[in-house]
Amino acid sequence: MSNRATSATSKPPLYKIVMLGDSGVGKTSLVARLTNPNAPLNHDISATMGIEFDTQMLDTPHGKVKAQIWDTAGQERFARVLLPTYFRKAKGVILVYDVTSAKSFESLAERWMAQLNDHANSDELAKLLVGNKCDLEDGREVSRERAMGFCEEFGMEHLETSAKSGANVLRAFERLITIVHEKNLAARGGGGGAGVAASGARGGGGGGGSYDGDKGGTLKLDEGNVRGDGTSENSANACGC
Repeated sequence: MSNRATSATSKPPLYKIVMLGDSGVGKTSLVARLTNPNAPLNHDISATMGIEFDTQMLDTPHGKVKAQIWDTAGQERFARVLLPTYFRKAKGVILVYDVTSAKSFESLAERWMAQLNDHANSDELAKLLVGNKCDLEDGREVSRERAMGFCEEFGMEHLETSAKSGANVLRAFERLITIVHEKNLAARGGGGGAGVAASGARGGGGGGGSYDGDKGGTLKLDEGNVRGDGTSENSANACGC
């Protein structure tokens, strides 16, 4: 297969992927482990209040690609207004649950898949189910068999990870981005053209230009400065994604 997209003369494709799941399942810790694999895990990470994103280069069988990874608030009051913006131009989604919390797993079907279908074309999105905290085997409440049943119902693959030990963290992100990239290559007839860039404006509001920064960012929101469509009242902090 052509590898033009990742040749030295062209930029690697950039894909926006999003993290979904209840607060406390470890979405932020997974991203932190991916982007800083040798750093000690911060056990005092506070719940994400708004949107944070990081850009990471990842390997696929077809060459290197960039993943722009978006992590959003698990709290209902933030998710309600952020999701329309959050899903815009996303190409993949990682649904995360805590293997020691049956409630976090049940919430995927009861809440997050419904949100996904309401705000995105679920059939077009690449999806991966991730059971985090697999190092806490003694406290397990969600069996692998139950997770596989969910995957069969909603059409996705499954991996268990540990943000604490790093087990399968890189593998999970690389597997999802490979599925995303292969979907894009197939849509382009197998060619290695430039990938779909996730849009966004760093710091300034603006238009629909592609965000291709190597650094992450944060869109901190409160209920008073977000409109019902998920955009900021203050154009200086508007998310152009």
